Amino acid sequence: MIHENTTVEGFILLGFSEYPDSQILLFFGFLTAYSLCVLENMFLIVLVCLNSQLHTPMYFFVCNLAFLDICLTTLIHPKFLLTFLNMRSISFHECMGQLYLYISFQSLELFLLTVMSYERYVAICNPLRYNIILNKKVCVTLTAVTWMISLVDPAPFIQMLAKLNFCKSDEINHFLCDSVPLLKLSCESISRLGLVLLIEGIGSALPCFLFTLSSYISIIFVILKIQSAKGRRKAFSTCSAHLTVVCMLYVTLTCVYIVPPSSNTSVNNSKTASLLNTVLIPILNPLLYSLRNKEIQNAFLSLVKQKRILTK
Repeated sequence: MIHENTTVEGFILLGFSEYPDSQILLFFGFLTAYSLCVLENMFLIVLVCLNSQLHTPMYFFVCNLAFLDICLTTLIHPKFLLTFLNMRSISFHECMGQLYLYISFQSLELFLLTVMSYERYVAICNPLRYNIILNKKVCVTLTAVTWMISLVDPAPFIQMLAKLNFCKSDEINHFLCDSVPLLKLSCESISRLGLVLLIEGIGSALPCFLFTLSSYISIIFVILKIQSAKGRRKAFSTCSAHLTVVCMLYVTLTCVYIVPPSSNTSVNNSKTASLLNTVLIPILNPLLYSLRNKEIQNAFLSLVKQKRILTK
């Protein structure tokens, strides 16, 4: 239970109010992006579930990532879209809840991508034991552990944040309740809270980064040992989608949290980086895992053929 010590009952999400003449256009633009994200990820999940050939560890984790992207965008976009309709208020508890889930989902994405890097490592460096090492029980256990850690990780920070006095303003210059803009509204010392946030962030991100880096170093060494250029390209192509997603996530998280905003321009840059993380990446993820993936394409064609047969 959150025990608050705040001077405000709620906050005002400013969103992109600095563009007053473009609010309706932005509303329909982001509504389209949200709808596209949900439909793409739902389609990918359904496609994998319906095709038994895709019931592999790789696509099990891809489905978890797709489900996470749906959860993340649904957490943020409904409230975000209301800001364009001049409905910007958010209650204190709703704000704390959104921040808690947002941090949890960000952590979960890091952990899932780390697990997926391990899956790619096993697939390329130890292919003969792939199904033994990554059996169904192991995959489910890894996923369950990542969910549990992600849900527990932000709890201490949220508890401390909720006890602050937010007396500077009730306006959050962002489209969601994020930690950095919220801390700027406090009239108390935030050094201790900043330290907790730093420890939690480093404790989550650094091990994930190092593990992913070491996995890909091992993968690169194995790929370089393949004699044929065609074989090297084929091996690397199986990792390209995951590597692209990992790079995009780490770059956007660095822009948002490692380089904190100190001016109006940098605040807007931070909001733009957050948009990339909460809009662009969830849209690109299913595309990256399907556009150049023959297994997904074949599964889609098979589904289309089955539909045609049933309609005849």
